[in-house]
This record gives sequence, C-alpha cells and structure tokens, in this order.
Amino acid sequence: MEAWIIKLLAMIVMFSLIMITGNIPLRSKSFKSNPKVLALSSAFAGGLFLAVGILHLLPEASEHFDDYYKDQDKPADGEAGSGNGEEEAHFPWSYFITVCSFALILFIEKIATDHTHSHDDHSHSMIKQSILKRQSHLVENVNIDSHLEHEGEEEDDEEFEENIIREGLNKKKQFASKLSMIQKDGKTNLAPYILQVAIGIHAVFEGLAIGIEQETVKCLSITIAVVCHKWAEGLTLGLAFKKANVDLKMSTIMIAIQAIMNPIGIGIGWALSDQGNLVTGIFMSISAGTFVYIATLEVLVEEFNVKRYKIVKYIFFLIAIGFVSSLWFIEQATGG
Repeated sequence: MEAWIIKLLAMIVMFSLIMITGNIPLRSKSFKSNPKVLALSSAFAGGLFLAVGILHLLPEASEHFDDYYKDQDKPADGEAGSGNGEEEAHFPWSYFITVCSFALILFIEKIATDHTHSHDDHSHSMIKQSILKRQSHLVENVNIDSHLEHEGEEEDDEEFEENIIREGLNKKKQFASKLSMIQKDGKTNLAPYILQVAIGIHAVFEGLAIGIEQETVKCLSITIAVVCHKWAEGLTLGLAFKKANVDLKMSTIMIAIQAIMNPIGIGIGWALSDQGNLVTGIFMSISAGTFVYIATLEVLVEEFNVKRYKIVKYIFFLIAIGFVSSLWFIEQATGG
C-alpha cells in the first residue's frame, strides 16, 4: 500500500470517528461506556503516542536535519573541501524544537486555560460573597419581622426559635439554588469551547505527522497511533458539550469543525512533505513534541492516577510500545 493511500484513508476514518463518537453522547439518552474498555484503550494509546514520538518521529526529524546540514556543508563547484574529513558540529535543532513544541502545548492547556478558569472562579467567589451578604441581611430582617409579629402574643421561646430558623433556612435554600445556577451558566459558556481549542490544536499536529511522512510503514504506524486515540477524543468532546447543556445544533456544528481538524493537518503536512529536509525536520520535531505531550500529561497521567485496572493498563501500555518498536524490524525486512 502506498503512503498516499494511507493518508486518504486516514482523513476519511478520522473524520468519521469524530462525527460518530462525538454525536453519540449528544443524541443517545442512555449513553453508557464501559470504564474498563475505555481505560485499557487509553493506556494502549498512550504507549503508542510515546513510542511513535520518541522512536519514530524524533529520530527521523534528526535525520532530516542531518541531511540538510550535509547539503549545506558540501563544497560548491570549483571549491575545495576542508580536507580533514570531520563533520562540523551543529546545534540539535530537532530536539530543541520538540521541547519547544511540548512547552507550547503545555502553555496553551495548563497556563492559558487555567487563567481563564481562575478568572471564572474569582467571579463566582465574588458573586457568592455578595449573595451570602444579602442572605445574612435577609435573615436579620426575618428575625426582626418574626419578633414584631409575635410581640404581645403568648408563644413559648422554643416555638419562636423554630419559626425563625425555618424561615432563615428557606431563604438560604433559595439563594443556594440561584448561586448554583449562576455557576452552571458560567461554566456552560466557556469550558467545552476551551477544551475544543486544545483538542483542535492536537488534531492539526497529529495530522501534520501523518501528512509529512513519506515512508509507508512509518505513515501507517503513526496513523494507527492517532486512530486508537481518536474515538476517545470524540467521546470526550461530545460529553463536554452535553454536560454544559449547549444547544444540540451548536454542539453538532462544533463536533463537525473538530472532525475536519485532522484532515486539515494531514493536508498541510502532505503539501509540505516534499519541501526539503529543513521543513520536514521542523514539522516532524513539532509533531514529536505533541505526541510526547499527549502521551505523558494527557493520557498516562490521567489513566494511572485512577487506581482501577492499573496492572492491566500497564501491560497494555507495554504492548503498545512493543508493537511500535517491532515496526523497525518490519522496515528493515521490507527494505524501508
């Protein structure tokens, strides 16, 4: 199978997966997922992402930079070479760009996003303080009104206190309900869209890794790694919009936008795949950083913080690494 066929199939499969899995939570009233299957699949995908990023993308990016420097160091026609046979040392740009890519995704997801959440939390805190202050004034008014109503009447102290407490608790419940609605509305307007921006950035970089790869076996291994994770991405986004009570039409549109992110990334990478060693090396390094980030901070940390199925998840993680590692021997056997 040629690499271009794999890229076309990857576009179709990834678009379909996001559209299907993203719409299941939105349209299924009895949507339930098997936690064990989800956990094992995520652990397997984490192993795939980590191994593909470190064992395939990063070494190949380094090779492209090395080939670029070799071309630059070749003496021009009519010029004599250095004659010492030693290659000039160069800065390891592939590793540096990989680290920068990792840091960029970290900033987008953990710094910029957390800043937004902290702003919302601060707003909710101020609203809560205002409501609690009004609540305390109302309770005081309840105490005064109850005292005036019962002034001159014969009522024992115990019944008088119960009436005051009951009226105060009723007011407290009403304001607690209002506060809950305000907090829910604040999250509804922002959280799922922030999540989609983060996932969309990942999807484009994942697509770049597939599109820019020219070797068939490596292109297939990267595609498998992404596809294994893609269904969980769709479910996560669909659940986020459903929990936030976003309108069904708007949620469907956002899922469709997300579904085209991977094909867009594949198309961009495909267009850049024959632009020379420097361009290919840069984008492969960016993809490597993205893959390592997804594997470590998103998939593995999340999964192994949960106590259930830890041993089995670890086994699936190792199986994924073994699978990607074995592709090197397949490449050698097929002359790749």
